[in-house]
Amino acid sequence: MNLFDLDDRVTAAAVAAAGTIIGALIQLRVAWRKEVSERARGVPLTKKSRRGPVLAVLLLLIAAGVGGFALSQYLVSQSDRESAALRGELQTQLAQISATAERLERATLGDHGPTARADDFHRGAEDVTVTATVGPCRSRAVGDAAPGCTEQEALRVTLCGSMPSSAVVTALVLYARPEDTTQPWTESRVAPGQDVGRVRFADKSFERAESEQTKQVCTAFSDWDAEHAYSARLVVKYASDPALHEVSHAMVVPVSEER
Repeated sequence: MNLFDLDDRVTAAAVAAAGTIIGALIQLRVAWRKEVSERARGVPLTKKSRRGPVLAVLLLLIAAGVGGFALSQYLVSQSDRESAALRGELQTQLAQISATAERLERATLGDHGPTARADDFHRGAEDVTVTATVGPCRSRAVGDAAPGCTEQEALRVTLCGSMPSSAVVTALVLYARPEDTTQPWTESRVAPGQDVGRVRFADKSFERAESEQTKQVCTAFSDWDAEHAYSARLVVKYASDPALHEVSHAMVVPVSEER
């Protein structure tokens, strides 16, 4: 605490108080010497002579009040300066802590970059489902009772799922079941190229452009069963950039076949 580092108002009040005290002390001394001198000469005391000490005491009281005010102002200003210095120090420490936390966060993100990217990839995962019903298949032979189809005469459809052009296909799931069955779809999963009775999906799927913003992922389905109609389902799972997210839709495109 620096006693000489005072505010201008406090300094002025302190100077005024000091001057008042000095003046009061001088007046008391003068009045005391005058009273001693008059007593030595045997001069009786008058009211005027008695006012000197009273006035000096009054001045001392005023000076004490001014000095007390100056001291209180000094203590308050000193406390404010100390509080401001403490706040500045705390703000500096908080800034250092924030900078350290930011560096640690960047380092953590750098260490777990591949994992974070994988999480973002899975968060953007979507799927589109296409279902079609085909058959039963009847041969084109002329007659009252048309025989069943051969595999070469099978009914064929192409199931296509539409998605953004930037999407990345992560899985292709195929299902096939008779139309009149109660078997759940989860138990009707098949593999590409697998014969299920007299129906089969193509061995490979393919992609084709639909527009500037979308594309289609497709697979073919063949049915040469003469007794049952079959339902085929295609589920395409894909991941896309959320900024390029678009509403996906599905469609069934029949395949024209030349006989």
